[in-house]
Amino acid sequence: MVGAAELQSVSARSVNGMTASPDNRKELLNPEDAGRARAGALPRDLWVPMGAIVLLAMIFRVPYLFEIREWPFFYHPILDSRTQYKWAAILLNTKGLGNPEVLAKAPLYAYFLAFNQWLFDREPQSLFSARVIQLVLGAVTCGLTYLLGRRAFGQAAGILAGLMLALYSPGIFRDGQLLDTALAMFLATTFLLVVFAALEAPSRGRWFGAGLLLGLLGLARPNLLLLGPVTAALLVGWFLRERQAKQVGRMVAALALGVLVPILPITARNYLISGGLVPISGTGGINLYTGNNPNSDGYSPIPSGIAWERTSYQAHAGTGKRSARAHDAYWRSEALRFWRQQPLSALGLLAKKVYLYWNAYEIPNNVSYDWGRANASVLRMAPLTFAVVGPLSLLGIALGAARTRPTWLLTSFVAANMLAVVSFFVCGRYRMPVLPVLCVFAGWALVELLRLARARMLGRLALGLAGLAVFAVFVNSDAYKVRRARGANRDWYYLGQSYVMGGDYVRAIAAFRQATEQNPHDADAYALLGQMELRTGEPQAAAEDMKRSLEIAPDFTTTAARLAELYLAQGWPLEEPERLLHRALEFQPRHVWGLALLTRVHVRQGRLQEAKADLERATEMFSTWNRADTRWGASANELMRAAEEARAAGVAIPEGL
Repeated sequence: MVGAAELQSVSARSVNGMTASPDNRKELLNPEDAGRARAGALPRDLWVPMGAIVLLAMIFRVPYLFEIREWPFFYHPILDSRTQYKWAAILLNTKGLGNPEVLAKAPLYAYFLAFNQWLFDREPQSLFSARVIQLVLGAVTCGLTYLLGRRAFGQAAGILAGLMLALYSPGIFRDGQLLDTALAMFLATTFLLVVFAALEAPSRGRWFGAGLLLGLLGLARPNLLLLGPVTAALLVGWFLRERQAKQVGRMVAALALGVLVPILPITARNYLISGGLVPISGTGGINLYTGNNPNSDGYSPIPSGIAWERTSYQAHAGTGKRSARAHDAYWRSEALRFWRQQPLSALGLLAKKVYLYWNAYEIPNNVSYDWGRANASVLRMAPLTFAVVGPLSLLGIALGAARTRPTWLLTSFVAANMLAVVSFFVCGRYRMPVLPVLCVFAGWALVELLRLARARMLGRLALGLAGLAVFAVFVNSDAYKVRRARGANRDWYYLGQSYVMGGDYVRAIAAFRQATEQNPHDADAYALLGQMELRTGEPQAAAEDMKRSLEIAPDFTTTAARLAELYLAQGWPLEEPERLLHRALEFQPRHVWGLALLTRVHVRQGRLQEAKADLERATEMFSTWNRADTRWGASANELMRAAEEARAAGVAIPEGL
């Protein structure tokens, strides 16, 4: 081990001296492993600590699996989880091709779920097996983290790194979610280990393997493809002086080819469908805009409901068409326009996102970790969170970032992951792929502090502890009040959605009511509460809660349309829904569903000229849509119903209906 003062000279040798000869490859890794690593086999004495770490990780994960089986979300997933699961079923039914539309999400995890659905024909078993595999992958990643730490900093740091990840409570929580986190962490850690092997004994085969893993990682998290140019730049910088440029070029080409192999089929698929270049998915633009606009808080996604309806309408009004490519390009241009027109605000928002990236709070965009911890005793028993790992990892980076080539690579990985996240918006699960590396640096920080204490180097020890204290204050502060802003309201809302998926409308009503009590200004919760009350035979209560939703969000045209449907079905006076629809359509005049309902209202009122005008507007708006729009089916059905009622009343129907 080296102290803080010695690190500068070690760093200089790592950058300059280590490239003098191919024989210096042994300095790339921990000397204990160098000779064995060149032999191409994992040393036998590594299996025992690695196996013990994996076993410890499973000791926590197995009981956690059986605890979360009682959660409504387990068999009735919501939001991203539900989207991925539905897409997996479509992939299975179309022999892996999917719907004729540009992918809305990176597809690797959906293929993973489709494989589970193929193995287990019935839904409950496939949902269970997917989580079993994820929890096993999470445990194996803890063992791989030990190897990563050992190769970078030695045996003690490796063991500590693996143990930290095994006992990391948010990691256990996310391994059990029906999301791509466990898969992305496994691929990222394996990628780094293969790069280490390629640094030890460079060959086109090893660099191709590293690229292949990175390409697969890109199919799970496209923003992490940023690691490709970073790795290529390090490769060129390290090897260009000790090898011929032609050899280095071949290695870079092998890395690039490996990346392209898994991605090109998806790109070709999207091109055949859209006629344009969409490398992986068509949501990069909206995600970029979500974290880069004048109203962005840096961490909130655009959820379903009124926020998404407003955003969708804005894109529609801006492009005049509804293709996925047009949407993606529109949102990307809007994000870049924000940077051009308000650079100081954009830089301030970027600084905020960097702060949030390192914050101890696990920012949710699905079910929150706080809800999971409150409802799973295993998560409360697991002792580590980012409040501990974060400060230690920052200290480890400060002490060992430039120590050797592997530590340069690990530091670059952290920087690339952070940049990939803060370029969009921050949430807890987006930083999970880098957690194994952060645990490696945290393990190194503990080893180095212990070495300084044993050597009685009290001055340097005090300096290290002071740095740790500063990092702890930074990580555990709440300068932007994010913890207060992201309260329990959305968890109750999501719980209600899960009950809806399971057909338990009584519990859904209770959850949505709790959500409105937590946040009386949640238009989405009132809207869904009204829908559930309607399903349970409470039309009057449903109408009142839908009206409350519209008082909060007058432009919530979908809720205005649902309220109009309720009035039509009950035979109630139509003046109120007409007024609400007119007000909502002032904000969203291209809302086909709302226009179709207004047509039906005017037909019932005998105002046939107005009904004809409404129907013509709705038909014109609908003609610009494509089938990829999430509301296409519902709007088509409502438009056909409006046309039938209008025809029966003697209204001339526009061409195309």
